[in-house]
Amino acid sequence: MLKGRIKGLYLRGDIYWFAKQVNGRRSMVSLETRDYVEAVQRAREIMDAPELQPAQSFRAEAERFLKHKYETNRYSKMSAESKRSCLNLFADSVKNIPPTNVTGYQCKAFYNAAKARIAPSTAESYMFTLRSFFNWCVKENLCRRNPVLDVQLDRIDRKGRTRFADFDLAQRLIENAPNDDLRYVLFCGFHAGMRKLEIVEAVPEWFNLPGRTVEIRATATFRPKDRDARTVPLTDQFAEFLKRYGLRSPYVLQPDVTHGTHRYRFDFRRAFSEFMKAEGVPWLTPHVMRHSFASICASKGIDIYRIATWLGDDVRVVQRHYAKLRPDDREIMKAFRV
Repeated sequence: MLKGRIKGLYLRGDIYWFAKQVNGRRSMVSLETRDYVEAVQRAREIMDAPELQPAQSFRAEAERFLKHKYETNRYSKMSAESKRSCLNLFADSVKNIPPTNVTGYQCKAFYNAAKARIAPSTAESYMFTLRSFFNWCVKENLCRRNPVLDVQLDRIDRKGRTRFADFDLAQRLIENAPNDDLRYVLFCGFHAGMRKLEIVEAVPEWFNLPGRTVEIRATATFRPKDRDARTVPLTDQFAEFLKRYGLRSPYVLQPDVTHGTHRYRFDFRRAFSEFMKAEGVPWLTPHVMRHSFASICASKGIDIYRIATWLGDDVRVVQRHYAKLRPDDREIMKAFRV
């Protein structure tokens, strides 16, 4: 091994390592670089930094991270569950070693393996989750640097969504619904752009029928995505349906069904899927209803900013998916007039 110009810097194979004293014992730390200048910089960072906090296993620290994100209102319960799945997959890939010991090479290997079995965009989202986790580890003094920063992510061709239900199809589905519960679901998706969980968790206090609005906000059992409440104008058709359907309590949809261990208090998936198959549109999912709401509004001239506000999405996301559908400026009822 070749001794470097800074005390304790060594080259093993083609990777630089740094030898330091920890509690009177010599400890070798991989600097994970072949570049001498970068190795010197990283070695000096280690020399100047305080001792790392003792780290638990990867899974244990991941649970601490998720708890922190949830308690500080960064993640919803469902978001935390989604991130946990990714972190557990990574923990398995590195044999649950402490985050302190994770290398950039292990992160690269995980990313490459993920790309081989899942969509590139999903693999990218895994890396974003890991990047956030290791940023937290650095702040908690569990790691000196974020190993995910060594991973060069692929550039992904992002295409706007192209398959939507148009206004006529949406109206046909609403009219053909076999019962009012499913009709309510369809109105929420096609006429208000609500997410599946929002449809299930909707309470009567959200709906202002005289003012023709629905305000999707936090309840005792629900928090909106990104914690931002939003108000969506109710179409006349939806409002008239709600007057007949009734704003039942504590939940508008299936009020007698309580929360259990399942992520949804009430899951309308089976009835929804069977109806869509019977109507010849098996590709239409609850989330496609939400996208269809946006596309109907855009195609009738409603500006992208208002659509983004109603969806609770970033304007850039809405711009990418729906801007091409926008021909002019009109109001929401011009999109939903029967």
